[in-house]
Amino acid sequence: MSDYYALVTTTGLAKLAALPVGETLTLTHMAFGNSTIDPTEDMTALHSEQHRCALLNVEVESTNPNHLAAEAVIDSTVGGFWIREVGIYDEDGDLFAVGKYPATYKPVTTEGTVKELGVRMILAVSNAEDVIVTYHSGIMQGAANQDLSNLTPTGQQKFDVKADIASPEFTGTPKAPTATAGTNTTQIATTEFVTAAVAAAISALVDSSPAALDTLKELATALGNDANFSTTVTNALANKAAKTNDTITVATADPTSAFNVRNIKATSVDPGELSSLANGQILLVYE
Repeated sequence: MSDYYALVTTTGLAKLAALPVGETLTLTHMAFGNSTIDPTEDMTALHSEQHRCALLNVEVESTNPNHLAAEAVIDSTVGGFWIREVGIYDEDGDLFAVGKYPATYKPVTTEGTVKELGVRMILAVSNAEDVIVTYHSGIMQGAANQDLSNLTPTGQQKFDVKADIASPEFTGTPKAPTATAGTNTTQIATTEFVTAAVAAAISALVDSSPAALDTLKELATALGNDANFSTTVTNALANKAAKTNDTITVATADPTSAFNVRNIKATSVDPGELSSLANGQILLVYE
């Protein structure tokens, strides 16, 4: 192993492994210490932290997709210590990575010199290649360069089987939770939900209709396939006389005269009806 190296901690690897697809792991700070102890994966903090500041940039190196580069700058007003160890922390305050750094002194202005120190920490993440490649876009939240053109063959295969978050296209038989009946939201509707909803709608439409009239085809046939059935019936009734006390006109051989016919049901005829007829009227009695 090189004299100076960096590695992802056990905590960092565990977080990467548990990271859901589409979620992000944000790296936020870089810390500097002066311990000469070799870093190990089980570390949870620097041995002798002297200063911590926000990261300026985190990116996957375009020349090597297995290299994760993080950059920070120690302000000129901070100093008075040696840097021999460097750590990267995530948004939860956990040590994500740790590295051994060439001994560098960071002076402070009161020592007669002003020096702004930029530190670039490169993680050779071959010990977590698959995880890093799969989720590196999540790690790189806020990064200036997220180059995906140099993925390893293994990484490219893993990338190719992922669907886009925007308008994804799935193959095979993808599954989703079935919403409860009556749900009216933007939730995905499964075939089970749609089938149940259609069956319920048909049942409500048919209700208690007799079997001979429980389809639109049967109803249309019963109405004589007449799209204007209501108008047809109304017009037909207009040509009918009422059974009681209605007056109709009967044509005679003499076109200049006509007889008025009164309809009276047989059970209501009495002699007075006959005597009350006027000239030109005919009493029509029916049963």
